Amino acid sequence: MSVPAPAIVLGLSPTGLHVVRAIAATGAEVIGVAEGLQAGRASRALAGIIDDTGDDAALLDNLLAQAAAWRSRAMPRAVLIPSSDRHVEFIAAHSGRLAEHFAFQPSYSDGLALKIMAKDSFAELCRDAGIAAPQTVEATRESLGEAPPTLPFPWMIKPAEIHRIKGEMSGQKGWTVRDRAELDRIVGQIPDHAGTLLVQEIVPGPESEIALACCYVDDDGSFRQMFTARKLRQFPPGFGSASLVQSCPDDEAERLTRKLLSHIGYRGIAAAEFKRDPASGILKIIEVNVRPSLWFSVSQEAGRPVVEEAYRAMAGLPPLKQAPQQNGVRWRYGLKDMYSAAFYKAKSDFILPAPALDAVGPARRTVSPVFDAADMGPSLAEARNFLQKATSRAFRRGSKDAA
Repeated sequence: MSVPAPAIVLGLSPTGLHVVRAIAATGAEVIGVAEGLQAGRASRALAGIIDDTGDDAALLDNLLAQAAAWRSRAMPRAVLIPSSDRHVEFIAAHSGRLAEHFAFQPSYSDGLALKIMAKDSFAELCRDAGIAAPQTVEATRESLGEAPPTLPFPWMIKPAEIHRIKGEMSGQKGWTVRDRAELDRIVGQIPDHAGTLLVQEIVPGPESEIALACCYVDDDGSFRQMFTARKLRQFPPGFGSASLVQSCPDDEAERLTRKLLSHIGYRGIAAAEFKRDPASGILKIIEVNVRPSLWFSVSQEAGRPVVEEAYRAMAGLPPLKQAPQQNGVRWRYGLKDMYSAAFYKAKSDFILPAPALDAVGPARRTVSPVFDAADMGPSLAEARNFLQKATSRAFRRGSKDAA
């Protein structure tokens, strides 16, 4: 019996945790790359952990050493899957050396992943493919204060390369601006080194109008395990990451995802997000992730195992047979979704209306991105991390009040 190709998963947040569990379930040996005390490092599905201290040279050396260890055991060529934008950039920057020892998706070495991650070049790719997107103009921190764009309010202001200052944004995807008076206040919150900014119209309507589609695009351009769902809530509310998602059919989101990825010649894992403009009725693209997204575990629970399909393709295994998608599977990120639910009850004047949780019908069952009765370590680690963060924030607030 042949030994399955081992894998390294870069990043052990709940996103990476799903990747670890999905690949380990095939019988493969999985090593995780952890940044700090990420909850996924407590998973029993891991065969080992490499700590990522932020030193790319050290991380590269550790990955190559692990590849050499596997070769010494006559293991097949290992698979490399990132679960964060930082690690996508890392693979892209070192793709030449890494490709000698690992299999990873082509978009990390052909430049497409980086073009999609940069908001300005992503907008160009969408225009070229004929995919509608929110109106967007470029600006700088200085120009916003001196000569702001003429787009109608409200706006979302995002760094063109948001992943570079993500750590300074407290989970936000950007800054929302209702009017000119609020703009003057928001400009002062934008870091001096944010670089090029994209000022984008906010598509009106609740979060429950956000459509999702994800898949793996094989080397021959075949779409594998296409999955569609609807975001119902986000954390932080309005413009954060998913906290409540439900599987549902969405032919239009699927069609547009296929159209864009085929037009640009994309190969690998992709997760697209759209929102319907209530004024025009047009489904507009918001973003495409070039790696697994936080909510990917719902795709597997709904019968479309995107991560396993990607692993099999990179490991040189035949594709899985695609089963019908199970609709009505609801994915909930516990404490974060509780916060967002409470937020909408308390904030009736928020820039977006409260989401309609019945937008895609009732949930047949609910799943979690972290909890697994057979793998309790990550749930306990997540609770510990949450308490530490809450205590730290309370201490900082107390210190400010005392000052």
